[in-house]
Amino acid sequence: MVTTPFYRKLNEALRAENPQALEPWLAYLKLFITALQKLPSRSTTVWRGVWGIIGSEFDTNIVHTWWSVNSCSSQINPAACFSVTGGLNNQGFLNSTELYDPSTETWTITGNMNNARAEHTASVLTNGKVLVTGGLNNQGFLNSTELYDPSTEIWTMAGSMNNARTEHTASVLANGKVLVTGGLINQDFLNSTELSDPSTDTWTITSSMNDARAEHIVSVLTNGKVLVAGGYNSFNRLHSAELYHPSMETWTTTGSMNYTRIQFTASVLTNGKVLVTGGSNYNFNRNSAELYDSSTGTWTITGSMNQARWKHTSSVLKNGNVLVTGGLDHYPLDVAELYDPSTETWTIIDRMNTPRDDHTASVLTNGKVLVTGGVYDGEPLNGTEIYKSFQTN
Repeated sequence: MVTTPFYRKLNEALRAENPQALEPWLAYLKLFITALQKLPSRSTTVWRGVWGIIGSEFDTNIVHTWWSVNSCSSQINPAACFSVTGGLNNQGFLNSTELYDPSTETWTITGNMNNARAEHTASVLTNGKVLVTGGLNNQGFLNSTELYDPSTEIWTMAGSMNNARTEHTASVLANGKVLVTGGLINQDFLNSTELSDPSTDTWTITSSMNDARAEHIVSVLTNGKVLVAGGYNSFNRLHSAELYHPSMETWTTTGSMNYTRIQFTASVLTNGKVLVTGGSNYNFNRNSAELYDSSTGTWTITGSMNQARWKHTSSVLKNGNVLVTGGLDHYPLDVAELYDPSTETWTIIDRMNTPRDDHTASVLTNGKVLVTGGVYDGEPLNGTEIYKSFQTN
């Protein structure tokens, strides 16, 4: 595999023991794209970090397999092979969009965004459209937003946020509004948050978080509140967590995680608890996992993964188990494993065909899991593969 000087230098920075080596690369280390399971059509769009439902049950009589499928047209670095919101590859920032059709296992080009961008978010609105926010490109950090209409496959500009930001999060609330939290602009970390009202296409400032943070996780809880945790800012790698109350538009602190984490995953389990896995603090990578109980506001240590990892993916299965794939631990990983909440244990399953980090894992409507793109040894990937479990008797 040929590695360009750009990615070779980035790869060296990622593996450096001195965290300061990463500072020049912070704006490019991750495409933080929120996830989308499906649009109202036969095709399924794939986004960063889908935590969906797999239709098949897992038990001792089920075989877990991976197989390769057609590659998408673009090599997108570092997060996704198919990104409906562009990304970054050897040629620079992208505005291209592709759709994956599970029935034919093929990719097709759809409408381009108006602005190339990376490190943005994408959220499926209650009206079926997709809202993309912020990010960065060659012109700098962005406060612009765009809407994708799946019925016309056209992007249109929408109202701008009050603050430009990257490495932020976006969550669709029960009332249909979109909450954007934190992020980064230049070297300034943000604690500001704002709300988008799709019915009026306007943004309003809401209460600020207690801690400025970027590369944090966000989970919409079963009680409607929004949990943010971890990440980093100019002072610390964070283990703090806080809750947003939509009815009051206020933030309150809640229990802190046991460990600091960046570029980790969070999954809302069927019992309402939140499972966080892995991540890094720049000095070493974690295999630990924790559970957040919203009824008590506390975190407890649960079983550790077999493999330390960050820049991985996490998917909640129909039976309540959690599938974790790939990631990075000094080298890209092909290791996948399952978490069983009833026993709080992890089991390694069949390996992926290609080691990868900063990829996506999306649960399709047919119950299969589509893994797309990512990075291998500093080089962006356009390969995709499918995960499926099937009964042996």
